[in-house]
Amino acid sequence: MATKKGGRAMGDDRQDGLARVAQRLEEQSGQLVAQQLAALNRFPSYRRVPAEDLRRSCERNVLRVVTSLRGDARLPPQIEEDERDSGRRRALQGIPSDDVVAAYRAVLGVLRDAFLDAAAALSIPLDAVLAGTRRLWELTDRFSTELVSARHQVELDLVRREERERLTFLHNVLTGTLRPGELVEGGAAHGLRTDREYWVIRARSMTPGRDAVELIPSLERATAAAHHPPLLGLIGEDVAGIIARPPDQGPNHALIAIDGPVSATGLHTAFVEATRHLEIAARFDLRGVVDAARLSLRAAVADHERLGEMLYRRYAASVHAGSGLSATILHSVQVYLDHRRSIPTTARALSVHVNTLRYRLQRFEALTGADLHDTRTAFEVWWALQYARIRRQPGP
Repeated sequence: MATKKGGRAMGDDRQDGLARVAQRLEEQSGQLVAQQLAALNRFPSYRRVPAEDLRRSCERNVLRVVTSLRGDARLPPQIEEDERDSGRRRALQGIPSDDVVAAYRAVLGVLRDAFLDAAAALSIPLDAVLAGTRRLWELTDRFSTELVSARHQVELDLVRREERERLTFLHNVLTGTLRPGELVEGGAAHGLRTDREYWVIRARSMTPGRDAVELIPSLERATAAAHHPPLLGLIGEDVAGIIARPPDQGPNHALIAIDGPVSATGLHTAFVEATRHLEIAARFDLRGVVDAARLSLRAAVADHERLGEMLYRRYAASVHAGSGLSATILHSVQVYLDHRRSIPTTARALSVHVNTLRYRLQRFEALTGADLHDTRTAFEVWWALQYARIRRQPGP
């Protein structure tokens, strides 16, 4: 009985020592994250990983080590899932599998050294140091395996050399850095024919926290054409690519800008236009597929800010200054214009009585001097209200 009590006491002392080290490491979290980032800088392939992504991984590493030293079996569920997602993101970012494992072992090596330094500083007993070291080695092996397993669940071709070359070719085509001969040669290798026309796409997730790489599978399905699979990849934080068929629609949370059709030599210009469409549509908070036709006059509204400001002061600022119900009045006018200036249709769309709508429109006309029955005036009002949506927002 005494032996069991003694064993429990020794175990309690050992765990108490590890808990003290865990507390010290938690207090040094910022410094440990910086040291891990420095270790990752030695891997050239990791330079393509967004800095915030790497920082989150390093913060998770500290939390994982602290949790393990405290004797907890698992991390919080959201951290566990984020770790698996990290492995998938590294694959989609084109990081070689060997680099992923080597980088992970390098940052865990930083944390093991920090553990040993803290244990020495706190005079932790040797048996506790050995127990902690064993936990950290087990941790390294376990998550190294999980990282590699997650990679294999994505697209194995992304880690092959031909896939990296494919994405490099796409980037060079869209950014206009290929000579004509390189375009012909690379196009033949990647299924891009010079005797047909293509569309260029640039898509962005408009939901905070949703990664652009999640769009790629749905965009591949939406743009696939017989014998001409889409050529898609990441450019910045967007998905960009060359497609043989424009999509009819996309994910609800995405904004998808397209331009075309153009020949292979016009792909760079089309990419510039698609990028412009995307930025303008984002300012108007649009969703779905947008092109020059859908943007229509909104592109002109975005381009002519001086005119927009003048019309805004005439038709919107005066309402804000003269009525406490300015937002309601302006919204009613916008819906009225959107519904062909039909009082009954607009009233149904707003779920208000026709007399209520008439009052709001009359109030608008009284405050601005506008005659909404006059087509030119109605167009100016529409322009002012469209400009109000993007006013004070940065341009493309």
